[in-house]
Amino acid sequence: QTLVMTPPSLNNDDPTPNPLSSEGPSDLSTPPLAPTVVASGIEWTIGKVFWTLGVFIFAGLAEIGGGWLVWQAVRNRRPWYYFVAGAIVLVAYGLIPTLQPEGASFARVYAVYGGIFIAMSYGWGWAVDGDRPDRGDWIGSAIALAGVAVAWFWPRG
Repeated sequence: QTLVMTPPSLNNDDPTPNPLSSEGPSDLSTPPLAPTVVASGIEWTIGKVFWTLGVFIFAGLAEIGGGWLVWQAVRNRRPWYYFVAGAIVLVAYGLIPTLQPEGASFARVYAVYGGIFIAMSYGWGWAVDGDRPDRGDWIGSAIALAGVAVAWFWPRG
């Protein structure tokens, strides 16, 4: 964990006196800097951990489900509405990662999601198509998820 000191507002229209300024009165009873534990630009709480993981799983279900529907239409010659439904779900998938909390960058969200996508794709294939993952799939998924944990929860400041 990294301790980050958040400065008081730098807005000149803010009537709150800056205790670090030599101009005007200062209120020394209020600490000038508030400590916050920050990682990935996100102030982590248990709720945010579960929220972010839920958003990643929701995104995975949408992307994999939408892709699977398109695959069924194109590769397995299912009716046209599989393709249309898949396209609609994939468009919705594009919005889901934006539900991540403030402070989560586009690059990190998509990189971390990629690792989760790997594991979820094998799970979908096994559950829906009966394509059981082999040892290499399990090991690769474990490595990807270890990378996810490092990249997403690494303390940053």
